[in-house]
Amino acid sequence: MTKIAIDDPVTSPAHYTAHPIEVINLSRRLCGPLAQIVQYVMRAPLKGAELQDLRKALFWADDLISTMAREPVALACMAEPDFSMAEFTRQMREGRGFIVRRAWRAAWVWGREESPIAYLVDMRDAIVAEIALIEEGA
Repeated sequence: MTKIAIDDPVTSPAHYTAHPIEVINLSRRLCGPLAQIVQYVMRAPLKGAELQDLRKALFWADDLISTMAREPVALACMAEPDFSMAEFTRQMREGRGFIVRRAWRAAWVWGREESPIAYLVDMRDAIVAEIALIEEGA
């Protein structure tokens, strides 16, 4: 059996493993559009096309919000994460963590008393704010 190198550009590039919680472990537990948003947001500053990736995340956020307004869809693919919400929150406090936490929260309130749309809108607004900050600095 061959061991995969930690810096393998195919299976574990730096933009996959730079966070305390690996991006794939989050995206496996979220529906397609929400997983796309989380992936683009978390990896954007690491891939060299930050503004482009944030715009992709914004595209997915707008699409998901309009879809949810027409017909609600499940946002979580699996019942429970394999890490605690407290640990996730602790690890996601910095940088773009707010956007990711809002996406995650939207997935887990679905089917309960709260609506996920408010969390999705907050997440979208945070993406817009990140884009504005980058454009101002350019």
